[in-house]
Order: sequence, then structure tokens, then C-alpha cells
Amino acid sequence: MIMKTYPKILLLLAVCLVATSVSARQKTRRQVVSNDTVYVKPYEMPNAGYYLPAPPDTASMDFIDDMIQWQWGKTQRNTPRGRQANMESPWEPYIMESVMSQCLGLDTICAEKTPALARFLKRAYNTGNKSTAAAKALYMRTRPFVQMGEDTWAEFDTEYLRTNGSYPSGHTSLGWGTALAFAEMWPELQDTIMRRAFQFGENRIITGAHYQSDVTAGYLCASAAYVRAHLHPEFQQDIEAARAEYKKLKGLPADYDPTALAGLPQGCKILNPPVDTASYRYEGDLFRYWKAKQLRNGYRGKVAVENDNLTIDYLTNIYGKAMGVKITKEATPSIVALIELVDKKSDKSAKALKKVYFRKRPYVQLGETTPVPQWEKGSRKSSSYASHHSNLGWALSMVLAEVAPECQDEVLRIGFNYGYDRVIVGYHWASDVEAGRLLAAALVARMHADADFRQLIKQARAEYLKAL
Repeated sequence: MIMKTYPKILLLLAVCLVATSVSARQKTRRQVVSNDTVYVKPYEMPNAGYYLPAPPDTASMDFIDDMIQWQWGKTQRNTPRGRQANMESPWEPYIMESVMSQCLGLDTICAEKTPALARFLKRAYNTGNKSTAAAKALYMRTRPFVQMGEDTWAEFDTEYLRTNGSYPSGHTSLGWGTALAFAEMWPELQDTIMRRAFQFGENRIITGAHYQSDVTAGYLCASAAYVRAHLHPEFQQDIEAARAEYKKLKGLPADYDPTALAGLPQGCKILNPPVDTASYRYEGDLFRYWKAKQLRNGYRGKVAVENDNLTIDYLTNIYGKAMGVKITKEATPSIVALIELVDKKSDKSAKALKKVYFRKRPYVQLGETTPVPQWEKGSRKSSSYASHHSNLGWALSMVLAEVAPECQDEVLRIGFNYGYDRVIVGYHWASDVEAGRLLAAALVARMHADADFRQLIKQARAEYLKAL
């Protein structure tokens, strides 16, 4: 009997030691993140407190979706997915090193054995993590486990979370930011990498550390910080060094091109299937639809109708105003070419996902009319998932924020609102819009892997500075 119990005691002691060690590392890491371990300095970071809306409060209809997802998370805890969420809750780069090594098919990523990959990962990780700072400080949202009078479920989370804002999710942003960087580094594995990062964010709902809206915002914060990182030469230098090291590790020739066989990211492999009427989450979409519908008769509703426009002329106009320049083919040909290219890729990306899943649009599902009736008949045959408007708006905002970092917050805000406007006019559910934005981020990472695209951004940046 003693012999049978002894291994269990050793296992229990080992778990206690790991938990104690993780807690100590967490406290050390949270003290300081030096500037040489991030790509974007604090004063350069896009301000999520401006370009994102405030988190839902408990009296808002938007909060219904948060509550539904919180309940879903609790059902996952005693499953393999729940155990994964628990083990990935430490706030340390070594967790993401493990996640990315699995995605890349490596035994490990660490400073000793893979110095270039480890350096790249650490800087991308810290940059993603810091992207939430402004919004966290502004809102200091209470975390779900505190709101519900519980303890956080994940054993590696600490009491520190009680005094740290829930919105946006830092875990989500550091995971998504790392994944975008690695998807650009090796686009052949982009779907695997981005799917893993998507789940990494969802894990925080399972643990009770974050609401769904915190996680959704975390993805967007990381996306904004990721494109801002491209303005620093160190980012491209690190990505090339990491790529070269990975080629050696996999026994590939130095001139092997990881972009040659990689197409656009496939949303059906990265995101969850759309919500349907039988889904536990449908009521969350329904309540958010009703909330948005209330805005139709005001100024925001008027703008939402105007933003139904997908033409290049309209897009150059609204983004040109945000950037403080007049965008035309004559004066800024590279900027126009960039917008046209993103529009083309976005259309292809969104349509590919729509072909996999057909979801009825809100106005069709509910038997209603919309403020833009001219498209109602034709759009009945088009899937609501994912939103093309949302995909295009966020992709353009990411790219143009890199072209005009001086106006990045306003540019990002336009892209966010361009997507939400589709909920206001009744052409998309909120979860369709959110999916469109995430697919846009993966798309922008894929485009950045191409040297011609990066060169076009440089040319557009030069045109922008000249036009000021």
C-alpha cells in the first residue's frame, strides 16, 4: 500500500514545486519588460483605449454574450481542452515557446538551442503583451472570476489578476501577436499557427480569467501592435534570422522559399464554425443585434448606411481623411495600389470562407428590412459568415496604420467601426464581424511575408510623408 501511494506523493510534490516556481517567475516577469525586448516602445503603441469601444457593462445587452461564453467555459474545465487551458495559464514566454515549437514541428524553442527563434518569439510575445496596457489602465474591468465571487480556475494564475484589468486580455494579445509574427516567418504553417493562437485566447474564457469580449479585444490589440512593429528594422532582421535558423533545423536548403506554396490563410482552419440558431451562443448574437439596431435612427446609423459602400473611391476618401492627406491615383499611386491590393486579397479570403459555411443574415433570419434595402434581395443568397466589410475594413486599417503611424489610432478606429456598422444595418451578426477581423489579421500577416508587398508599403509610406 505504501509503495502504491509513494508515486502519487511524488507527483503531488512535483506539481506543487512547478506551481510555486511558475508563481515566482510570474512575479519577476511582471516587474519590468525592458525596451530591448519589445519591437514597439510604449509611446509608439497604438492606443486601444481609443480605437476600441469600452467593454460591455453588466447592464448592457452586449454582456449577454459574455455571460453565455463564461458558462460555456465552465463546461470545458474537466475536459482535455480544460486541462490545456490550465497548463497554458502561466504568464511566461516559455509557454509560448512550447506552443510554437509544436506548431513548427520542433522539439523545443529556447535560447540555448534555437537562439534566433527564441529571440524573435520573446520580442513578439512582449510586444503583443504590451499592446493592451492603455485600455487596461483606462477601464480596469473586473474579471469574471471576481465578478462571480469565485477563484480563478487555473492553478497557475495568481492573486495579481484581481487587481489587473480584464479588458483586453493580455494572454490573448501576447499569444496572437506571437502567432502573427511566426505566421509571417513561415506561412506554410500559418493555419496551424493561427488556429493554435485562437484557442490560446479562448483558453482564458475557460479559466474564468477573462470574458469573451476581453479575448476578442486582445486579438485586435495584438494585430495593431504587430503591424506597428514592422516600422522597426529589427523586426525584419529577426524574422529573417529566425527563418534561416528554422531552415537549418528542418534540413532545408538556404534558398528554400516558405511563401512559394503558401496560399491565403483558410478561415475554416483557423476560426470556429459560425453560430447557428441551435447554438448556445445564438442568443448572444441576437441580443447584440438588437442593441446595434437601436443606433439606426441616430448619427451612427447614418454613418453605417454610408459605410455600406465598398468602392475604392469611397475607401480612399474615408481613410484619406483619417490620414490627413488626399489619396488619388495621380498624387499617391502607391497608396491607391496598396488599397486595391488589400481589397482584392480580402475579397478572395472572405469569399473562400463563405463558400465553406452558409449562414443566414440577421435581416433574413428575423424577417426584417434594413436601412440599405437595395442589397437585400441579392444578399439573401450570400453567407453572413464571415463579414467581408469587416474583413476589408480591419485589413486596410492594419496596413494603413503602418503607412501612417502618426494617425494609427484614428485609422484603426475607422476599420473597427466599418465592421460594426454591418451589425447596425442588419447585414451581419456580431460574431460574423469578429470573425472577419481575425481573418483579416491572418491575411495581413500572409501578405507581409512577400517582399513585393513590404516594398509597396515602403513606397506608400514615402508618398504619405511627401503628401503631408
